[in-house]
Amino acid sequence: MTPYYLACLLRDVRGFADWAESAAAEQRELPDDTVVYLRDDLAVVRHPVQADQGVLWDAATPRWRAFCADELQFEPLAEQR
Repeated sequence: MTPYYLACLLRDVRGFADWAESAAAEQRELPDDTVVYLRDDLAVVRHPVQADQGVLWDAATPRWRAFCADELQFEPLAEQR
């Protein structure tokens, strides 16, 4: 099955209280208006086609799941059925 993505601004995902930038310096220096993609497994990536590269966040904790649903209005399609 093809993954589902939501495009959003990095400033919005940085609003998560436990957000931590990747160790890679080029990722920490991304401006807030950078478009990133929230994948259906709740990982945040830089590009949906090259999703294994540029992973900014991949911890699908209960708090992150709640943030995605409540603040970003995103729930993976599998959960909506």
